[in-house]
Amino acid sequence: MNDAQPGEWVRLLADATAGVEALRARFVRHSYDRHSHETYAIGMTECGSQSFRCRGAMHRTRPGALILFNPAEVHDGQATDAGGFTYRMLYLPVSVLRDFAAEAGAGDASQPLFLQPLVQDAETANLVAAVFDSMAAQGGRLGRDEALLAMLGQLLKRHAGLLPAAMPGEAPGLYRARELLESSLLEDIGIADLAAEAGISRFHLARSFRKRYGLSPSEYRRQQRLRVARRLIIAGAGLAEAAVAAGFVDQAHFTRQFKASYGVSPGRWRIAARPP
Repeated sequence: MNDAQPGEWVRLLADATAGVEALRARFVRHSYDRHSHETYAIGMTECGSQSFRCRGAMHRTRPGALILFNPAEVHDGQATDAGGFTYRMLYLPVSVLRDFAAEAGAGDASQPLFLQPLVQDAETANLVAAVFDSMAAQGGRLGRDEALLAMLGQLLKRHAGLLPAAMPGEAPGLYRARELLESSLLEDIGIADLAAEAGISRFHLARSFRKRYGLSPSEYRRQQRLRVARRLIIAGAGLAEAAVAAGFVDQAHFTRQFKASYGVSPGRWRIAARPP
């Protein structure tokens, strides 16, 4: 890829734990030569239009378009017009989709394949963007895992012709996953840890946990952390001390989450909660 021209930019991210790499870029004059990836390449167009040739045909994207390249699939790419385009791409090893399909009971295909390289599916494109955002946020593994699993489930169902198996009833070990969440507020655990504790797949853990408790694992953990912080503040701890002790990255992040849940900042809540 050539160096970016004026008005063009590229941002790269990587999640070493999940093996996922990501790119967000804006291009106007830059063009990709014909190439392929050893990984799946899953993208979405934010604005503008990109043109690319793949599978013997020319394709043109528009905002909300979903770009799906299978491993080793040759393609090129450039802006459709002088307005350029902004897009995001995720690069996933074959093992990520293969293992997810096996866990979800979505058939016995050794390597799922996308049926079309370009589809207009804004809902799934938003899930692609959410995976990128979860990586950019540099938060805990739970949020990244949930975003990735949600995207994979919809991709395989809608665009690879693989239907996940029916979700079983509440797994006997589901409460153990909840207890693990509550007892490890300061640890960066992921969906795989919870699934192992519950004795079910990551796919079914993510779905069944929300069905049983009304929140995703990351949302449940956030609420637990907020409750711990509130108790500490009531006991006299400073706001920064309470935030760190409850497992928040920093006080600013804690303040945003606290206000989103309780409607006021922790500082204002502390004043209001003090006895007269």
